[in-house]
This record gives sequence, C-alpha cells and structure tokens, in this order.
Amino acid sequence: MKFRNLYILFIVLLTATACSDAILDREELDVLPADQVLNTLDGVEAILFQVYQDGRSIHQDTEISLYKQCGTDLALNGTHMTDVSEGGMRGMMTYSGGLAATSDQITSIWDKYYGAIAKCNLVIQASDNFETTSEAEVNQIQKFKGEALTMRAAMYLELVRRFGNIPIAEPLPEGEPPRSEVSLAAASDVYNLIIADATEALDLLPTRAESGTVGLPSKGLANMILAEAYLDLGKYTDGAAAAEAVISDDSYWFQPLEVVFSLEGGKTGNENNEELIFSWVFDPAVVDQAQYTSVMYTPLYDRLPGVARSMEQGGRPWGRFSPTGYYWTLFEEEDGRLHAWHKLEWYFDDLEEGGIPDGFDPVLGEPVTQEYLEAWCSNDRECRYLEPTTTKHWEDGTYGRTTAEGEGYKNIILYRYAHAYILAAEAYALNGQQDLAAQKLNVLRERAFGNSDHNFVTADIETVIEEHARELGHEGHRWAFLKRLGLLKERATTHNVDAVNMQDHHLIWPIPQTFVDLSGVAQNPGY
Repeated sequence: MKFRNLYILFIVLLTATACSDAILDREELDVLPADQVLNTLDGVEAILFQVYQDGRSIHQDTEISLYKQCGTDLALNGTHMTDVSEGGMRGMMTYSGGLAATSDQITSIWDKYYGAIAKCNLVIQASDNFETTSEAEVNQIQKFKGEALTMRAAMYLELVRRFGNIPIAEPLPEGEPPRSEVSLAAASDVYNLIIADATEALDLLPTRAESGTVGLPSKGLANMILAEAYLDLGKYTDGAAAAEAVISDDSYWFQPLEVVFSLEGGKTGNENNEELIFSWVFDPAVVDQAQYTSVMYTPLYDRLPGVARSMEQGGRPWGRFSPTGYYWTLFEEEDGRLHAWHKLEWYFDDLEEGGIPDGFDPVLGEPVTQEYLEAWCSNDRECRYLEPTTTKHWEDGTYGRTTAEGEGYKNIILYRYAHAYILAAEAYALNGQQDLAAQKLNVLRERAFGNSDHNFVTADIETVIEEHARELGHEGHRWAFLKRLGLLKERATTHNVDAVNMQDHHLIWPIPQTFVDLSGVAQNPGY
C-alpha cells in the first residue's frame, strides 16, 4: 500500500488467537510461513482474523474505548473522567486542548483503523488472485473477500467521518518497494469507495441467518454501511432503500426490551440474538482480550455508607460517563426503555458499616433517597455518586467477572435491527415523506410502550432526532448522526456542559501529527 512503511504488516508472524467457532467461526492457527499466508485459505483467514482483532482492540483501551460517545448532547463527563488523560476521551468530550494532532489516543485510533484496512487490502488482493481447486474453495475465498470489503468500508466510514479528507490505502504493484509519499483523497472519493465496497460485498456475503453469528459481516451489515454512507452524502432515496433492505431481511426480528442487551445464554444466547446485526466479539477464554466499556457508565455508588458493591447494583464503578440532563427529559414514564435499559435507583444493602448520616435510619432493600445522598456528600463530585445511568454496556458475572474487576467480555454491538428503522425514518423525514418516517418510528414506539397509544401521526426530523436518542442513546451513533444533520455543535453546546468549548473546526479531527510529519500531507484547519 502507498504508505506501507507506516503500517508495516509482518505477515510472517501472523497468528490467530484461539476463539470458539460459535463466536467467530475462526479456527485457531499456528504461525504460518510467509509463502503460505496469501496462498492458502487458512492463511487468508488468519489475516482476516486480525482485522477483527484491530476493530475489537479499540474497546480494549481505557483511553478510547467509548470515544464515539464523547462530545454529543447525550453524555457528559462522569465524576472520574479526570482519571483519563486529556488527550483521550476527556479531551474528546470537552473539545479542549486534548483534542490535538499530538494526541496519542487519536493517533492510536487512526493507526488501528488503517492497520485493519491494510489487512483487508491483502485479503481482497489475495482473493482476486487465488487459485481454487473446487467450488467450495471458490465460495470460501469469495466469502472472505466479501468480509474484507465490508470491514474496509466500515473502517473508512469511521475515518472519513472523523478526519475528512484522508489517504486511500491502495496496494502497491507487485515488486514495488514501499514509499511514504501520499496524498489526501477528497471525502467524496472515500465515500465512493465505501459505497462500491459495500455494494460488491452484498453479492458475496451470506445473510445473518445463514451465517448464524453476530461476529462476522453479513448482507445486513453491508446494507447498514450503505444506508449510513448515503445519508452522509444527502442521498435520501438511496439511504432509505438500503435501510429497507435490512428491514425486509428475515434474519432479524425484534426482541423483548429486556433481551436486547442481556447476557442470558452467553455468546450463543442473547449475545447472538436476532436483533443484532454485527458485534465486536470478546471471548472470555482468551487471555488479554477483555474490554473496558462495561464499567464506564457506572457511578461510584459504593462509596455511600449503606450501599455495597455488588453485581446486582452495577459491579465495579469507574464513573467516566454520565447521561446528560437533556437525555432524561426525553423519556415518558410509560416508555419501557426507560426501565429496561437504565438504572434509576440504588438500594440499601449493607447497614453494618458506619457513616450513616445523623437523622437517617435506612431500611435494607429500600432505595437511597436524594436527601440521604445530600446529607452525606461534602462536595459537588460526591453529590453525583448516584446519578441515574444507562445499563446497555453493563456486565454481570456471566463470564466470571467479579466486583473487583473493571474488565469485561460483553460483546460491543456495532449495529442492531432497530437502527435500520431509525435510518429509514431519517431518510424519509429529510425527503419530505414524514408519514413514512412516522411509520418506521412507530414500530419502535409500539415495542417501547406495549401499545400504539403513543404513536406518531407524522414525524419531522426533530421527532427522529429525539427517537434516535431514546432508542440508540449511548450506543456510539450520536456524534456522526448529529454531524451529518449539521446540528452537532449546536446541540452539544446547548445540552452538554462539558462541550461548551466546541468550535466549528472540531467537526473534523486533526490528522495525527506523526503521519503529517512522515507523509507531508496538510493538517486539517484549526489544528
């Protein structure tokens, strides 16, 4: 690839970590000789496996694991985001000096995505030149190509949204040495590549029902990427068509609210339920594969006397994130999502320790009151220790996690079926078809309320924006959604006290300075 020396791929050392077939359909492989890597199905698969490792690794880094949640109208700094470096999620939330070209964390995100793209290029190139000996091999190598095309499109989509004009990493001709000179492609050219990749992948991938797993790309994932890309470009008819293709895919159906984010049944149970389109999969049997998202939204509840740390109460707290006040104004009490996907109260469960404030006589099992908290806390930070929060990322002891551990093994959901309805509604609302937008949102409303009493007759874009928050809040889609609507700065600075420093140039992230220095490309304006 054009800047292969920056992301050199040591294919001689490619290995695949042990992983259950039920999770990723990927076999454990030993170290492969270089001459076999691109000439055998096992070798191509080993490279492809590392693409998933690269994508998953974002969530294994405590500094960037939830970077997509930062800087919107839905989440603000928790009480202990200060434990994160300014160049990490704290800077991304506050749009402060930490959102800088010299940020190690922004550089890491750039490197991880481009590292995955480099591997996708190798798989695509190998699949085009692969010598097959049977129909089964033809089908397998074409499926690998479909996966690589889809994952390359997903990586480029995230990069172009964050960084604007970016390099397109093209394979070098055979025998040509690596070179560092590179130019930035226009964002429109990157989107054309994303659309071309996802479109080609549709003919090569199985449906989600055929693959049987959330851990591998399917036609549904390719269509979700198409819908997102078309909407980013303002192509509402095409975006609606791609979203409708997911909606009509009989691989998917809605789950009860309490099932969507549940761990019951483990990796082959609810974590593989039919509402999920694609997830980054974590295997508790693999050493050093834990993720650090499960604890980020858990406030420090266990510092209050009378409230003990337990899995039922939330496990180990980290307090990095907290939903904004605006977020809570969006829910009606009858909305089932309010109670199914959030923790609104903590309970007295240990009255033997000291420190109970004078004048209080708490009872086991009763909820902790705001009056009790205020009688105990001595500063603004401590008074936030029982903030209500989302439980979408929470993990219990299903995979052996204890109350002392911050790491978890719950899969990270990238896309789910409900999102397709939101995308279709957005496309219809912006295309002047507000009745169709309402129809899509009402499917979600009826599940949320258990009836049609709260359905919309028509839905403009503001209606879509609010339903997007209720349905997809804290899943990592809000930043890109508001940006394409031209509302990110307005809504973040209005509803998030931590985002008041946001400026127009923050809509595009800085290109890592290390890359600028090596390649000679121009830095994004404002940095």
